[in-house]
Amino acid sequence: MQSLYKFFFITLVFLFSCENSNPLFELKNNEEIGITFSNNLEFDQNFNVYLYRNFYNGGGVSLGDINNDGMIDLYLTSNQKENKLFLNLGNFKFKDITESAGVGGEKAWSTGVTMVDINSDGFLDIYVCNSGDIKGDNKQNELFINNGDLSFTESAEQYNLDDRGYSTHASFFDYDKDGDLDAYMLNNSYQSIASFKLTRNERPNRDLLGGDKLMENRDGKFFDVSKKANIYGSIIGFGLGVTVGDVNNDGWEDIFVCNDFFERDYLYINQKDGTFSEELTSQMKSISGASMGADLADIDNNGTNDIFVTEMLPSDYKRLKTVTTFEDWNKYQYVLKNGYHHQFTRNVLHLNNNNDTFSEIGRFSGVAASDWSWGALFFDMDNDGLKDLFIANGIFRDLTNQDYLQYISNKEVVKSIVANNQVDYKRLIEIIPSEAVPNHSYKNLGKTKFEKYTNSGLNISSFSNGAAYGDIDNDGDLDLVVSNVNMPVFVFENKLDKQENNYIKFELEGINKNKNAIGTKIYVNTENETYIQEIQPVRGFQS
Repeated sequence: MQSLYKFFFITLVFLFSCENSNPLFELKNNEEIGITFSNNLEFDQNFNVYLYRNFYNGGGVSLGDINNDGMIDLYLTSNQKENKLFLNLGNFKFKDITESAGVGGEKAWSTGVTMVDINSDGFLDIYVCNSGDIKGDNKQNELFINNGDLSFTESAEQYNLDDRGYSTHASFFDYDKDGDLDAYMLNNSYQSIASFKLTRNERPNRDLLGGDKLMENRDGKFFDVSKKANIYGSIIGFGLGVTVGDVNNDGWEDIFVCNDFFERDYLYINQKDGTFSEELTSQMKSISGASMGADLADIDNNGTNDIFVTEMLPSDYKRLKTVTTFEDWNKYQYVLKNGYHHQFTRNVLHLNNNNDTFSEIGRFSGVAASDWSWGALFFDMDNDGLKDLFIANGIFRDLTNQDYLQYISNKEVVKSIVANNQVDYKRLIEIIPSEAVPNHSYKNLGKTKFEKYTNSGLNISSFSNGAAYGDIDNDGDLDLVVSNVNMPVFVFENKLDKQENNYIKFELEGINKNKNAIGTKIYVNTENETYIQEIQPVRGFQS
């Protein structure tokens, strides 16, 4: 019995020491490193979450070397205020050069951001998606062309990239293999959810005002080729995430699109002739319901890309009971009958079977529930050769809270909020619960298994949305930047012990007009595994 007590005591000491050991990532002091940014939101009677449903979706993050000095710089989008560009000075010190660079943006509501060398001059340009202007025309996307001297010139109209839809994000890649970069424009529907009749599937009909677009690059100007290329662009496209990569290992880039609400996701397989074939229902047996963000990467080192998609199923039991609703069987069958496929309220991990099919293993792998999730990123946090998983979580006003929904459905409450056919939005919104939830990180254990990365240092309760990783301090491990709503941005330094694991870096030089070699795949073969990294910078959510 004594030895049993001793064993129990040793176990407790070991667990305590593990929980209190130094975390892998260190949250930096923003004032000390020179990054002062918070995506703060203010609503009023004329503009709020009830009039613009994506009000609390947050902003994006982009990492890239804008002045070719070998250090990664940082751009952050703000929904209501000025976007920010921070120059990396080295040693985790940054300088705000937004004003002198001329990249603050002039539109109503910035969302996703992408750094890309659009004109092949050797300098990264910045493409910003805009949305949110529900009454006017102040949501054109912006393209800031790098002048090579830390200044930029806004030129979206000249490139025909000033899209006027509710744009979420854009990915640049060479879909037709002609040596230049084309663009996939991800948009979100203008129309309110309640106005749709699910029996009338609008998917084949193009929306003239918005809708997703495939833009072909012809001698530096972009042209909409969506219809010819078999890309959907309908009023039911609630695009929140777009991830590009080679799904079937044929050397041509395919596209995965996350759609919110009732519309299913899209999996576009490149047909190598300028067209795509949308094959989600034949390749995937089931998908997430309200899909938010996605990443595409090889999680098991077998040389094929797998796909992870975020949704809103909580991992916490209390949250599960207070914020989650599930469709009944009749509704499920109704949705299925009308062409929206098998959708479920949970994250999904589509394991690539390398035969034009996927197996959904999210629950088996332990990553199905992470709460109201946005950006998802696969990257090797600890340099052990396996890609780990980070998920950015949180919604500032929890519109799905069941107590709130029950309360505002009371007739007396409705009378107190609505008077003279006018809704008191201030009162209606301020009573919505606001509860920060932890971001999630998972360690890849191999063989498609993940476990909570309790000592990552990343699992902070917040209202996080966009996220991007990169080696900010050039020390061989990957750091992380996370954008938050109504909270300062998180900048995490990876403190991995450099004695522990090795790394290898490649500096790629593209040919023709794809200077940064987007679409390149690097294979490292060992006796038992094939490590693959595909160069596709746009991933996760708006970042």
